[in-house]
Amino acid sequence: MVTADLFNNPTNIMDALNTLANSSDVMFLIFTGAFIFIMHLGFAMLEGGQVREKNVNNAMMKNMGDWIIGCISWLLVGSVIARTLNPADFFIWWGKIASATPFLTNNGLELANWFLGLVFAATAATIVAGGIAERIKFKSYILISIVITALLYPFFSYLGPWGAGVIPFHDYAGSLMVHGVGGFLALGLIAAIGPRFGRFVNKKAITIPGHNIPMSILGAYILAFGWYGFNVGSSLALSDISGLVCATTTLAMAGGGLGGCLFSKNDVLYTANGLLAGTVAICAGTDIVSPLGALIIGFIAGSQVPLIFKIVEKMGLDDVCGVIPVHATSGALGAILAGIFGMTAFGGVGGVSLTEQIIATLICAVYGTGAGFILGKLVGAVTGGLRVKESEEKAGLDISIHKLPAYPKEN
Repeated sequence: MVTADLFNNPTNIMDALNTLANSSDVMFLIFTGAFIFIMHLGFAMLEGGQVREKNVNNAMMKNMGDWIIGCISWLLVGSVIARTLNPADFFIWWGKIASATPFLTNNGLELANWFLGLVFAATAATIVAGGIAERIKFKSYILISIVITALLYPFFSYLGPWGAGVIPFHDYAGSLMVHGVGGFLALGLIAAIGPRFGRFVNKKAITIPGHNIPMSILGAYILAFGWYGFNVGSSLALSDISGLVCATTTLAMAGGGLGGCLFSKNDVLYTANGLLAGTVAICAGTDIVSPLGALIIGFIAGSQVPLIFKIVEKMGLDDVCGVIPVHATSGALGAILAGIFGMTAFGGVGGVSLTEQIIATLICAVYGTGAGFILGKLVGAVTGGLRVKESEEKAGLDISIHKLPAYPKEN
């Protein structure tokens, strides 16, 4: 009788279809969000392998802290700012999240969207970790992470196409909105904190090798895996999922790895970071460029990684994990190249303005770098300095801060 009623009553049929559609979208958002969440493991491994043995646990703790703090910051403040700057909306949201009842409609679709927003925000915050590794106080880092997730990232998100659209440009999956913001914030913070002891001697750069390159390569592969959630999941609905996005993400990844390999003369870390740079760059135009265009975008982004890293080094900036070339400049290039290869003349879908892409990139660079530098100085003033003591840095942050080495030695 229930089945007969369902098919004999058009209203029941529509209700059932709507419920199925909502359930499918909720599951899609949760699955893709979980893919992006796994990227935190990738960031932890990527950074952990590129720091010295004495700082591995600190790298893990910073990435765990980003997630733990990010959940709270995004719930209470960040997710509201990303949607609205009306103060009254904060009180409405705070009252809403105190009860489960408001989220029972539409299978909790609102909270599924909140979760996807969270993993993007936490990604923007954790990008910073690799740039200022091996010398920042843990409490200073946590405070920085709170401010990024609660204020700086969501404010730019509100201004951009994911929010009010005050700054009009095309960014399907976050070349600027996530990676550009995170990368340029890292640039400002790197300038604010200064280099590690021994990184530059008489203005000459001294290489400080990481302790476990295979760990970093594992991290790069985990990140690449998560990118399919990052880009494909940006459709926000199962009905809008696109095979084009999957293909362009894949080809940009390959192009980035090829560019990093060729222009670094077969360096394994540059190849891995080039692969990631390609995925960063394609985020903006992954839905509007051709597969061939994606390959070219990725190749350009991967090729510039060794060059930009050397330029940053010559400027006296100590970017431990290369987050500036991988996220800041690759994000900027991706946004601009989306304005070129997204044109119909270059095989793209069209509907994108190169002028708007360039203007948005410049705004992102100034906003991120300036905000990162100011944030670093303010947090340093609040916490009695951004950096650990020289003796603590030389001993390693695992012992001086966390009281536990990553690889305990037998007596």
